[in-house]
Parts: sequence; structure tokens; C-alpha cells
Amino acid sequence: MSIYKISARFLCLLLAFVILVPTTGCGFIDIDKRFFVVAIAIDKSGNEKKPYRVTIRLSIPSSKTEPGMEKSQIETIDAKEISEGLRILKSHVDKEIDLGHCKVFVLGDELARDDITSATEWMIRRRDIQSSAFVAVGYPDGMSILKKMPLSERYSGNTLFLTFGSDGTKSSFIRPEKLFDLFRRINENGMDPYLPLIRVSKNGYEVDQLNLLDKKRIRLLLSPDETQLFNQIDKETINSTFKTTYKDNSVMLAVTDLRVQYKIQRLPDGRGKLSMHIHIGGTIEEGPSDILSLHSEEVERKLGQDVEKNTIKLLKRIQRAGVDPLHFGLRYRATHKSSTAFEEWQELYPTLQFDVHSTVRIQSAGRIH
Repeated sequence: MSIYKISARFLCLLLAFVILVPTTGCGFIDIDKRFFVVAIAIDKSGNEKKPYRVTIRLSIPSSKTEPGMEKSQIETIDAKEISEGLRILKSHVDKEIDLGHCKVFVLGDELARDDITSATEWMIRRRDIQSSAFVAVGYPDGMSILKKMPLSERYSGNTLFLTFGSDGTKSSFIRPEKLFDLFRRINENGMDPYLPLIRVSKNGYEVDQLNLLDKKRIRLLLSPDETQLFNQIDKETINSTFKTTYKDNSVMLAVTDLRVQYKIQRLPDGRGKLSMHIHIGGTIEEGPSDILSLHSEEVERKLGQDVEKNTIKLLKRIQRAGVDPLHFGLRYRATHKSSTAFEEWQELYPTLQFDVHSTVRIQSAGRIH
């Protein structure tokens, strides 16, 4: 056999060895030796030396998936850094902690009112954390949210996943926020972040309020009605409601069509003006039985007046808080090609005038038998 044939055979064997060696290493860990983290809470501990309290909720697989049969393990620790706390928690369990399935991050209310910068940067830097994970604020703290085990939960963390995802409830009072959008809002000029508020209830969670933040901390908490109106203005949320009173009767309009248009202009005196028009169409869910045949125009006018009044009130309240979650500043930057457009917007926004008009059309009075 010639030396060339021997060299060729040797090179083939060497190449096969190089390809196979990485697949036989010790980096792979069997699934039965992993703990899957489904939610993480980050709170302030009150300890200056160890300021962060990190809580993780670990899913324990079960052969039964009936409501109330889910099993979870809660681990918590105080640490100087979030990453340090997570590494120490690994010594508290007998399996490798896997963050790849973590879909919810809950920041404690006290932390969110102080500074969320470090927590957010840690989340976005970790390569094993999904950018599509949901982020929220827990009241009174994140740990109490993770410790709650709702009776209807089929598997660990499922209640929170369905609350914020599109597969479960669809409520006009819920405004989910994902990690990638939170990070974008923190770093983009002309828009500010928001985070939904989670409270523990008797059988699960209440999520019907929204925190508005500047780039670092909470500045304003919206009421449930304000949260719904915020969603209607920003996302044109249908399957929502507008309400008013007419001749001492409550009238509830179920929205089936909603369009919001606005423009921002600079007035001759140097001040800014935001003109908004809201077009609403819907059906009457609650009200007098003769409302459509006798009073439809009057009720439409009354609904329109209340929508205009409540919208201006909400916009001014957000303005006084010094935040811009509706990204008006981003619209101003996009429609003004000046290199100093954002600086101009910062001067305009504190004294910005709001001019809101609405058109309401009652399409039917529902089904009356």
C-alpha cells in the first residue's frame, strides 16, 4: 500500500473523530435532570448588602393535567446581584435549572418604583431568556405572585401564560408587555414603557390596571377604566365598552368598530396642539328598551361627550406625570425631519393642548325578546 493511500485513510479517520467528539461531550443534560423555570420574580430585599430578592417557580412534571393537580417548587434567595442569586439557587436543587421555558418575569412594586434598569438589562443580556417573555409588576411584591397556586391551573404557570397570551382570556382591561418591547421603549426617544399590575385574588390573579413608567421607574398607576380607555386609544381595542348615563339610566355600548386618528402640529405662538378624532360604532348592551327608536341621537351625542371628556382627562393626567406611553413623541419625530425634532418635542409636550372629537354610531340595541 502506498504512503499516499495511508495518508488519505488517516485523514478520513481524523476528520470523523473531529466531527464526532463534540456530540459525545458532557454538555448535554437529560430532560429528567432539568428543572424548568416557568416564572421569575425580582424584588427589593431591604438588605443593603444583598439588595435583590430572587424567586423562581420550578415546574414539577406530573402525569395528570387536571385543574388543581399542578405541582410547583418555589425557591428564593437574597443576593447582591441577580445573576449571583440565580447561581446560588442552583445549589438548592438537585437538577440543572433551565430558563429556556421562562415566560413571565414579575418585578416587585417597590423595585419598579425605584429603578428597573438593572433587572431589565439582566433579562435582555441572558441568551437563554426569551425576548418574547411577558414582564409585569407584582403587588405587593413579585414573590407573593409566584407563590399563589390558582385552583384552575392545569400546569405550573399556566394561569399567567393564558392571562397575558392570546390563547386564553381576551380582556380590554389587560395590557400585556413583552421583554423586547419594554427594552425598546426604555431606549427609544419619544416613547416610554408601561407594565401591567398583578394582584393576588381569592382564586387567582387580578390584572386590570396599568403602570406607566419613565425610563426607570413607575410614575403613574391607571385605574381599570383608564386602562381600558388607554387600550382603546392606543390599540383601537374592540370587544370593549363605553358607558354613560341618560335620564338616570345606565347605558353601555359594546364596541364593534373603533378607529382613532390624530395629528400633532405646532401653533403660531410656539405651543403644540394634538388633534384627535375617535370613531366609534357598537351595540347597546345595557339601557332602556326604547333607546334605539326614540333616543338614539341623544344617546350618541351623550356618549360622544363623555368619550371626549374622559379622553382629555386621561391625556392630561399622563402629561402631568411626564411620561409618553402613547408614543406621541415618536410620531412627532417621524413627521418632522429636523435633527432637533426630539428636543422640540420635549419643549412642546409639557404645555401640549388636546383637542378631542368623537363620532358615535349605535348600530343596534341588541336582541330584545
